[in-house]
Amino acid sequence: MKRFALALALVAALFAVACASGPAVPEQAELVILHVNDTHGQLADTKGVGGLAAVAAYVKSVQAAYPNVLFLHAGDLNTGSMVSDKNLGLPNVEIFNTLGLAAMTVGNHEFDMAPGVIDKQMALAKYPYISANIVKDGKLAFKPYIVKNVNGLKVGIFGITTSDTPVKAHPLKVEGYTFTDEIAAAAEMVKVLRETEKVQVVIGLFHVGFGSGAGPKPSDVIAAAVPGIDLIVDGHSHTAMDAPKLVNGIPIVMADSNTKRVGKAVLSYDKGAVSLSSWTSAMMDGSVAPDSEVAAMVKGYKDEIDAKYGVKIGSTTAPFDLGANLTRKQETALANLVTDAMVWKARAMGIKADFAITNGGGIRKTIPAGDITRLNAYEVLPFGNTLAYMEMSGAKVLELFDNVAKIPHGNGGWANMSKDVRYTVDTKAKAISGLTIGGKAVDPNATYIVITNDFLAVGGDGVYPVFKTVSFKDTFIDMLEGFIEYIQSMPQPMEPKTDGRMQVLL
Repeated sequence: MKRFALALALVAALFAVACASGPAVPEQAELVILHVNDTHGQLADTKGVGGLAAVAAYVKSVQAAYPNVLFLHAGDLNTGSMVSDKNLGLPNVEIFNTLGLAAMTVGNHEFDMAPGVIDKQMALAKYPYISANIVKDGKLAFKPYIVKNVNGLKVGIFGITTSDTPVKAHPLKVEGYTFTDEIAAAAEMVKVLRETEKVQVVIGLFHVGFGSGAGPKPSDVIAAAVPGIDLIVDGHSHTAMDAPKLVNGIPIVMADSNTKRVGKAVLSYDKGAVSLSSWTSAMMDGSVAPDSEVAAMVKGYKDEIDAKYGVKIGSTTAPFDLGANLTRKQETALANLVTDAMVWKARAMGIKADFAITNGGGIRKTIPAGDITRLNAYEVLPFGNTLAYMEMSGAKVLELFDNVAKIPHGNGGWANMSKDVRYTVDTKAKAISGLTIGGKAVDPNATYIVITNDFLAVGGDGVYPVFKTVSFKDTFIDMLEGFIEYIQSMPQPMEPKTDGRMQVLL
């Protein structure tokens, strides 16, 4: 802990973005904080909701109306849109540059792409990527904080990243990084900002979440343990808040996800005291006319991708619906399509697969009714995961389903199975019953071939410890390509439906 504190003290002088001299501290002031989180590469709108052109219009309108505005991003700029992903997330960075983004905390999905991509993004960004609890080669990997002088008011902004990133991101893509304790890092940051930087306002820019989908140290737990923060702007759990969450006198705010909302916090400073005057979460829908400059930028990138990937591969009578992350909670037609495609592709390659399992958090978007394009398929499976397989004894398979029973309802690791499997999971008793594979009870002495993805095979999501006890083989075949081929092989149009393979008792 002493070494960590010393490292943070040493970087204070290096990383502060502040003027040695400036206007005198005012007795009273107002500061507006605009914020987004978990934008996940969502450049264009979805059925008139969201999109960076609408975000830009709203941000610019607030910047024009108020003299003291800071615009912040609470992490996960990456992953989810082919338009963004195929361009390494750089279009998003370019657009946020035009909006004067002050800082972005590092989210777990910033590590989704190939090593070195995050460096390209930071080189293009006119704003810093910040996090006070990511260490590499014995030192902090990112700027831990910044200090902004806003008309004489010194505002310290520090970043915290969820410490379970090594299992929430692909484990191999975060090799070499260490994610330290969120509470310890936050406490040290408050001390540095208050005592060394002498700021008047402290803002925690977190990517830890709270409630369903949060990391191991949610923002409310950090707030309860670390006084001295005036506002926590959070991300990660994609929470659409109606009002701030107040913990230990600290307001916590979050603005949904995928550019659907922009948060606006108004802070009042009065002779050293900071309070939250108001907070709203503006919906980016038809009531917000898109910014023409950003809309043109988005259209340029989108047209290029549509020309290349807007190729029809099938059709459906109704949506294969993700809903509110339903693949993390129950059987869905969408997850059934994905897992059945995994087994189909493996068998087409000559692998005698018994069943497939994938994580609900790896399935990211609804397939809309009508024609299905390669772009639609990509947005369902954007991570570039490959098919992996392993031989497991029946005893190990039973251990796997024991792992499945213990996964919290709503967790990104929630199991989705191919049609070869039938079972009931009791989420309160954390038990599996009625398990069959291929219509038969599991034989502990038999051998089964299990298909999964490389993310889970190497320990991703951290909820399948049995995978650490068996070896796997990577086919290096992209799940997406098998998914596309499977859709093309199906009678058209497809009809989304479930078949009762998973029963969930709550």
